Amino acid sequence: MSFKMAPQLTTEQKTQIVEWFLQTNLIVTVQRRFKNQYKCKEALARNMVKTLVEQFRATGNMAGKKRGGSKPRVRTPDTVRTIHASVASSPARKSVRESALENEGSPSTEWRILRTDLRMHLYKIHVFQSLTTVCQEKRTRSGEEFGYHLQ
Repeated sequence: MSFKMAPQLTTEQKTQIVEWFLQTNLIVTVQRRFKNQYKCKEALARNMVKTLVEQFRATGNMAGKKRGGSKPRVRTPDTVRTIHASVASSPARKSVRESALENEGSPSTEWRILRTDLRMHLYKIHVFQSLTTVCQEKRTRSGEEFGYHLQ
């Protein structure tokens, strides 16, 4: 069993295919015109015509998406600073997902920044108040009162 490779189309050919389809709205007509104009033995595949038209409708041009290259960096010093500031300023508990929504990032990136860059090992972000002497006295007093009620 041998597979035939799809022909490499130039941008001009792709544009012509889309124009023909938008004029006639028939894939068979596009296949026949392409075969006659570019002197091909076999017609284009239906899926190729559909893909080119969908690509054109989605992007508005025949260049399509850029392929290859590196992904844009998300973990920049600015994002680390904003996440650190949001963790430090939040008075209540906040999950990583809530924090990611607030900072307009993904939860996995947020988690990675918290773990590796800020060295926080946590499930939920906890911010607690420090106990003052007044609070400690109230706690001991309530504990003693509870002990008296138990007796």
